[in-house]
Amino acid sequence: MSWPTYLRHWSIWKYLADYFPVRLIKTAELDASKRYIFGLHPHGVLTISAWATFASEGTNFSQTFPGINLRVATLRWNFITPIARELMLLLGFVDADAATLRRVLAAPGRGVMLAIGGAEEALLAQPGLNDIVLNKRKGFVKVALQTGASLVPVYTFGENDVVTVVDTRKVGWARSFQRGLKKVTGFTLPFVYGRGLFGVPVGMLPHRVPLTSVVGAPIPVPKFTGDLKSEEGQKLVDEYHARYIAGLKAVWEQHKDKYAPKRRKSLDIMQ
Repeated sequence: MSWPTYLRHWSIWKYLADYFPVRLIKTAELDASKRYIFGLHPHGVLTISAWATFASEGTNFSQTFPGINLRVATLRWNFITPIARELMLLLGFVDADAATLRRVLAAPGRGVMLAIGGAEEALLAQPGLNDIVLNKRKGFVKVALQTGASLVPVYTFGENDVVTVVDTRKVGWARSFQRGLKKVTGFTLPFVYGRGLFGVPVGMLPHRVPLTSVVGAPIPVPKFTGDLKSEEGQKLVDEYHARYIAGLKAVWEQHKDKYAPKRRKSLDIMQ
Protein backbone atom coordinates (compact mmCIF):
# COMPACT_ATOMS: atom_id res chain seq x y z
CA MET A 1 0.00 0.00 0.00
CA SER A 2 1.50 3.36 -1.03
CA TRP A 3 1.84 6.18 1.46
CA PRO A 4 -0.88 8.33 -0.20
CA THR A 5 -3.26 5.35 -0.14
CA TYR A 6 -2.35 4.59 3.45
CA LEU A 7 -3.04 8.13 4.64
CA ARG A 8 -6.33 8.25 2.71
CA HIS A 9 -7.50 5.43 4.99
CA TRP A 10 -6.26 7.04 8.20
CA SER A 11 -8.96 6.71 10.87
CA ILE A 12 -8.75 10.43 11.74
CA TRP A 13 -10.69 11.22 8.54
CA LYS A 14 -13.61 9.11 9.77
CA TYR A 15 -13.66 11.16 12.96
CA LEU A 16 -13.56 14.36 10.91
CA ALA A 17 -16.50 13.18 8.81
CA ASP A 18 -18.45 12.10 11.89
CA TYR A 19 -17.94 15.45 13.66
CA PHE A 20 -20.26 17.41 11.35
CA PRO A 21 -21.28 14.81 9.91
CA VAL A 22 -20.15 14.73 6.27
CA ARG A 23 -21.98 12.55 3.74
CA LEU A 24 -21.33 11.61 0.13
CA ILE A 25 -24.32 11.19 -2.21
CA LYS A 26 -23.93 9.49 -5.60
CA THR A 27 -26.48 10.32 -8.31
CA ALA A 28 -24.85 8.47 -11.23
CA GLU A 29 -22.27 5.78 -11.92
CA LEU A 30 -18.77 6.72 -13.05
CA ASP A 31 -17.03 4.47 -15.57
CA ALA A 32 -13.58 3.60 -14.19
CA SER A 33 -12.16 3.45 -17.73
CA LYS A 34 -12.65 7.21 -18.20
CA ARG A 35 -11.12 10.40 -16.84
CA TYR A 36 -12.88 12.94 -14.63
CA ILE A 37 -12.59 16.51 -13.38
CA PHE A 38 -14.71 17.01 -10.27
CA GLY A 39 -15.73 20.62 -9.63
CA LEU A 40 -16.44 21.28 -5.96
CA HIS A 41 -18.79 24.10 -4.91
CA PRO A 42 -18.84 26.14 -2.80
CA HIS A 43 -15.22 26.57 -1.72
CA GLY A 44 -16.25 27.80 1.72
CA VAL A 45 -13.48 28.81 4.10
CA LEU A 46 -12.11 25.47 5.28
CA THR A 47 -13.29 23.30 2.35
CA ILE A 48 -14.01 20.51 4.82
CA SER A 49 -15.74 18.33 2.24
CA ALA A 50 -12.57 18.25 0.11
CA TRP A 51 -10.63 16.71 3.00
CA ALA A 52 -13.33 14.40 4.31
CA THR A 53 -14.65 13.18 0.96
CA PHE A 54 -12.12 13.58 -1.84
CA ALA A 55 -8.66 13.67 -0.24
CA SER A 56 -9.43 10.78 2.11
CA GLU A 57 -11.75 7.87 2.72
CA GLY A 58 -13.67 9.69 5.44
CA THR A 59 -16.91 9.09 3.50
CA ASN A 60 -15.77 5.96 1.59
CA PHE A 61 -15.17 7.55 -1.80
CA SER A 62 -13.36 4.51 -3.25
CA GLN A 63 -16.25 2.23 -2.30
CA THR A 64 -18.81 4.62 -3.74
CA PHE A 65 -16.86 5.15 -6.97
CA PRO A 66 -14.66 2.06 -7.36
CA GLY A 67 -11.71 2.24 -9.72
CA ILE A 68 -11.39 6.05 -9.73
CA ASN A 69 -7.86 7.14 -8.75
CA LEU A 70 -8.58 10.60 -7.41
CA ARG A 71 -6.27 13.50 -6.59
CA VAL A 72 -7.20 16.85 -5.05
CA ALA A 73 -5.65 19.94 -6.64
CA THR A 74 -4.63 22.97 -4.61
CA LEU A 75 -2.55 26.15 -4.91
CA ARG A 76 1.20 25.77 -5.30
CA TRP A 77 1.61 28.07 -2.29
CA ASN A 78 0.34 25.27 -0.03
CA PHE A 79 3.32 23.10 -0.97
CA ILE A 80 5.84 25.46 0.59
CA THR A 81 4.19 25.47 4.02
CA PRO A 82 6.01 23.01 6.35
CA ILE A 83 3.95 20.17 7.84
CA ALA A 84 0.90 21.05 5.72
CA ARG A 85 3.06 20.39 2.65
CA GLU A 86 4.11 16.92 3.84
CA LEU A 87 0.57 15.99 4.81
CA MET A 88 -0.86 17.03 1.46
CA LEU A 89 1.87 15.27 -0.50
CA LEU A 90 1.31 12.05 1.41
CA LEU A 91 -2.41 12.33 0.77
CA GLY A 92 -1.79 12.74 -2.94
CA PHE A 93 -2.61 16.44 -3.36
CA VAL A 94 -1.32 17.96 -6.59
CA ASP A 95 -0.59 21.43 -7.92
CA ALA A 96 -3.64 23.02 -9.54
CA ASP A 97 -1.76 24.35 -12.58
CA ALA A 98 -2.96 23.12 -15.98
CA ALA A 99 0.20 21.19 -16.87
CA THR A 100 0.01 19.13 -13.67
CA LEU A 101 -3.68 18.43 -14.18
CA ARG A 102 -3.02 17.18 -17.70
CA ARG A 103 -0.31 14.81 -16.40
CA VAL A 104 -2.62 13.45 -13.70
CA LEU A 105 -5.33 12.82 -16.28
CA ALA A 106 -2.98 11.13 -18.74
CA ALA A 107 -4.27 7.62 -17.91
CA PRO A 108 -7.81 6.17 -17.77
CA GLY A 109 -9.47 5.82 -14.40
CA ARG A 110 -7.94 9.00 -13.03
CA GLY A 111 -9.69 12.04 -11.61
CA VAL A 112 -8.88 15.41 -10.09
CA MET A 113 -10.98 17.52 -7.77
CA LEU A 114 -10.92 21.33 -7.98
CA ALA A 115 -12.60 23.84 -5.69
CA ILE A 116 -13.18 26.06 -8.71
CA GLY A 117 -14.27 29.25 -6.94
CA GLY A 118 -11.03 29.48 -4.98
CA ALA A 119 -10.11 32.32 -2.67
CA GLU A 120 -12.56 34.74 -4.31
CA GLU A 121 -15.42 32.43 -3.41
CA ALA A 122 -14.16 32.01 0.16
CA LEU A 123 -14.82 35.73 0.73
CA LEU A 124 -18.47 35.18 -0.25
CA ALA A 125 -19.04 32.34 2.21
CA GLN A 126 -21.85 33.18 4.61
CA PRO A 127 -24.12 30.83 6.58
CA GLY A 128 -27.33 30.23 4.66
CA LEU A 129 -25.96 31.75 1.45
CA ASN A 130 -24.92 29.92 -1.71
CA ASP A 131 -22.91 32.43 -3.73
CA ILE A 132 -20.32 30.94 -6.06
CA VAL A 133 -17.69 32.19 -8.52
CA LEU A 134 -17.92 30.34 -11.83
CA ASN A 135 -18.87 32.50 -14.82
CA LYS A 136 -15.30 33.49 -15.65
CA ARG A 137 -13.62 30.29 -14.45
CA LYS A 138 -13.04 28.29 -17.63
CA GLY A 139 -9.54 26.87 -17.19
CA PHE A 140 -10.89 23.54 -15.93
CA VAL A 141 -13.01 23.22 -19.08
CA LYS A 142 -9.92 23.76 -21.23
CA VAL A 143 -8.10 20.97 -19.39
CA ALA A 144 -11.14 18.71 -19.89
CA LEU A 145 -11.06 19.38 -23.64
CA GLN A 146 -7.32 18.74 -23.81
CA THR A 147 -7.60 15.41 -21.98
CA GLY A 148 -11.11 14.22 -22.87
CA ALA A 149 -12.02 14.17 -19.17
CA SER A 150 -15.69 14.26 -18.24
CA LEU A 151 -16.83 17.13 -16.02
CA VAL A 152 -18.54 16.20 -12.76
CA PRO A 153 -20.36 18.95 -10.82
CA VAL A 154 -20.39 18.54 -7.04
CA TYR A 155 -22.27 20.69 -4.57
CA THR A 156 -21.67 20.45 -0.83
CA PHE A 157 -24.72 21.63 1.05
CA GLY A 158 -23.71 23.21 4.37
CA GLU A 159 -20.09 24.07 3.49
CA ASN A 160 -20.73 27.79 3.97
CA ASP A 161 -22.21 27.12 7.42
CA VAL A 162 -19.05 25.57 8.93
CA VAL A 163 -17.77 28.91 10.21
CA THR A 164 -19.25 32.40 10.37
CA VAL A 165 -17.44 34.84 8.09
CA VAL A 166 -17.27 38.52 9.00
CA ASP A 167 -18.62 40.39 5.98
CA THR A 168 -15.98 42.94 4.99
CA ARG A 169 -17.63 44.26 1.83
CA LYS A 170 -18.56 47.47 3.66
CA VAL A 171 -15.23 47.74 5.48
CA GLY A 172 -12.94 49.23 2.86
CA TRP A 173 -9.53 48.63 4.47
CA ALA A 174 -10.34 45.02 5.38
CA ARG A 175 -11.58 44.06 1.93
CA SER A 176 -8.62 45.84 0.31
CA PHE A 177 -6.27 43.85 2.56
CA GLN A 178 -7.96 40.57 1.62
CA ARG A 179 -7.90 41.30 -2.10
CA GLY A 180 -4.29 42.47 -1.93
CA LEU A 181 -3.26 39.28 -0.16
CA LYS A 182 -5.03 37.23 -2.80
CA LYS A 183 -3.27 39.13 -5.60
CA VAL A 184 0.16 38.48 -4.09
CA THR A 185 -0.22 34.92 -2.78
CA GLY A 186 -3.23 33.43 -4.58
CA PHE A 187 -5.15 32.92 -1.34
CA THR A 188 -6.94 35.23 1.06
CA LEU A 189 -7.70 35.49 4.76
CA PRO A 190 -11.39 35.68 5.67
CA PHE A 191 -12.13 36.86 9.21
CA VAL A 192 -14.09 34.03 10.82
CA TYR A 193 -15.31 32.56 14.08
CA GLY A 194 -16.96 29.30 15.08
CA ARG A 195 -18.14 27.56 18.22
CA GLY A 196 -16.42 27.52 21.58
CA LEU A 197 -15.88 24.93 24.28
CA PHE A 198 -17.52 24.36 27.67
CA GLY A 199 -20.56 26.48 26.94
CA VAL A 200 -18.69 29.40 25.44
CA PRO A 201 -20.82 30.43 22.43
CA VAL A 202 -17.99 31.77 20.25
CA GLY A 203 -14.63 30.17 19.49
CA MET A 204 -12.50 28.74 16.72
CA LEU A 205 -13.95 25.25 16.40
CA PRO A 206 -16.07 24.64 13.27
CA HIS A 207 -19.81 24.59 13.80
CA ARG A 208 -21.27 21.09 13.85
CA VAL A 209 -23.54 21.29 10.81
CA PRO A 210 -24.39 18.50 8.34
CA LEU A 211 -22.31 18.61 5.16
CA THR A 212 -23.70 16.72 2.18
CA SER A 213 -21.63 16.43 -0.99
CA VAL A 214 -23.89 15.53 -3.91
CA VAL A 215 -21.97 14.25 -6.94
CA GLY A 216 -23.88 15.03 -10.13
CA ALA A 217 -23.98 13.12 -13.40
CA PRO A 218 -20.79 13.28 -15.49
CA ILE A 219 -20.79 15.53 -18.55
CA PRO A 220 -18.85 13.83 -21.39
CA VAL A 221 -16.30 16.10 -23.05
CA PRO A 222 -14.56 15.25 -26.35
CA LYS A 223 -10.80 15.44 -26.62
CA PHE A 224 -9.90 18.47 -28.72
CA THR A 225 -6.48 18.49 -30.36
CA GLY A 226 -6.84 21.88 -32.02
CA ASP A 227 -6.00 25.35 -30.76
CA LEU A 228 -8.28 26.33 -27.88
CA LYS A 229 -7.64 29.98 -28.73
CA SER A 230 -9.15 29.51 -32.20
CA GLU A 231 -12.78 30.33 -32.90
CA GLU A 232 -13.68 26.64 -32.85
CA GLY A 233 -11.81 26.12 -29.60
CA GLN A 234 -13.46 29.09 -27.89
CA LYS A 235 -16.89 27.87 -28.95
CA LEU A 236 -16.19 24.46 -27.44
CA VAL A 237 -14.96 26.00 -24.19
CA ASP A 238 -18.07 28.16 -23.91
CA GLU A 239 -20.38 25.26 -24.84
CA TYR A 240 -19.04 22.85 -22.23
CA HIS A 241 -18.74 25.57 -19.62
CA ALA A 242 -22.46 26.25 -20.13
CA ARG A 243 -23.22 22.53 -19.92
CA TYR A 244 -21.31 22.34 -16.67
CA ILE A 245 -23.23 25.26 -15.17
CA ALA A 246 -26.48 23.60 -16.21
CA GLY A 247 -25.36 20.36 -14.56
CA LEU A 248 -24.45 22.14 -11.33
CA LYS A 249 -27.78 23.97 -11.28
CA ALA A 250 -29.56 20.64 -11.78
CA VAL A 251 -27.79 19.22 -8.70
CA TRP A 252 -28.84 22.28 -6.71
CA GLU A 253 -32.47 22.23 -7.82
CA GLN A 254 -32.91 18.51 -7.22
CA HIS A 255 -31.47 18.52 -3.69
CA LYS A 256 -31.84 22.02 -2.23
CA ASP A 257 -35.08 21.37 -0.34
CA LYS A 258 -33.72 18.23 1.29
CA TYR A 259 -30.24 19.42 2.21
CA ALA A 260 -30.65 23.22 2.46
CA PRO A 261 -34.16 23.73 3.87
CA LYS A 262 -33.09 26.74 5.98
CA ARG A 263 -31.20 28.54 3.21
CA ARG A 264 -31.43 32.33 3.19
CA LYS A 265 -30.67 32.52 -0.50
CA SER A 266 -30.74 30.20 -3.50
CA LEU A 267 -27.74 29.32 -5.67
CA ASP A 268 -26.27 32.51 -7.14
CA ILE A 269 -23.42 32.52 -9.61
CA MET A 270 -21.96 35.90 -8.76
CA GLN A 271 -19.20 36.27 -11.32
